[in-house]
Amino acid sequence: MKTMEKTKMIASTTILGAVLTACGSNSGSSGEPVKITQTMSWFAQPEMGGHYAAVAGKIYEEAGLDVTLQQGGPQVSNVQLLASGKVQFAMANADEVVLARNEGIPIVTIFANLQTNPQNLIFHKDSGITKIEDLNGRKVYTATGFPFWQYLSYKYKLDKVQVQNYTGSLTGFSADKDSVTQGFATNEPYVLKGEGIDVDWFLNADLGYNPYGNVVITTEDMIKNHPDTVKKYLKATVEGWDYYYAHGDEVNKLINETNKDYSLDHLESSQEITKDFVFGGDAETHGLGYMSEERWKTLVDEMKEAGMIKKDIPISELYTNDFLPEK
Repeated sequence: MKTMEKTKMIASTTILGAVLTACGSNSGSSGEPVKITQTMSWFAQPEMGGHYAAVAGKIYEEAGLDVTLQQGGPQVSNVQLLASGKVQFAMANADEVVLARNEGIPIVTIFANLQTNPQNLIFHKDSGITKIEDLNGRKVYTATGFPFWQYLSYKYKLDKVQVQNYTGSLTGFSADKDSVTQGFATNEPYVLKGEGIDVDWFLNADLGYNPYGNVVITTEDMIKNHPDTVKKYLKATVEGWDYYYAHGDEVNKLINETNKDYSLDHLESSQEITKDFVFGGDAETHGLGYMSEERWKTLVDEMKEAGMIKKDIPISELYTNDFLPEK
């Protein structure tokens, strides 16, 4: 998870040179698997289960790809890693792509893992909170520069909130029943329930802010010079999602080995919640990973309205469905 400040650190001229160098060595010699590194949006968890399943089930391997999945985290800028050529694919939120393109960084979204974004705002059930405006006057733990908070605070006039820096820890929230924390519907509610804390939440998507979640991004150069690799990677990832829900125990063991903070029981619970986020929405009709022009336009309009970007961004620069396998 990244901030706008991290995105703005990158200079476009440096980026293009690094990307061209990295992608030029991607093809591999004849008969050898193509080496791919993808950085995930956060630590390993079910919201990225299709990718880990494609590793566990050797689906990437059978597609001729030697894939390394690299965990993300609070100090990792996936846009920076991708744009500097250190990885071939990365995972982000759709709004991060908009911010990057606004800075002239040549990245493109090629797949949306989550049709509905599970980002939420969590509060104690006995806090008296019944509507989003009730957050005013309270402490809210949220990461600096997160687009969702910038939009929601603008839309609902949350100008009296005491913003606290979110670090991934729930300690401050747990100790203060009047506070609020950002989270994921698939994660924090389960953890807090295990601590005996009764919570409820607002799903950001229900509040009107629903960027595609855990989108796969790559560079314009990768698309231009290695289209077959892009297509193979996405086809194997789609097959990986089907494999995950057919072999959940196997894949969850791999995720648990990668991220020990996620217990097997937690993984099983989150996997079930994640299912509709992945297979629902437009994916039900058009196939996994599909994105619509309307959704991207709405996101750009919202971010512009809230002052996160100043100029219009051509929607065609932000995403493509051209590499998705046929449904």
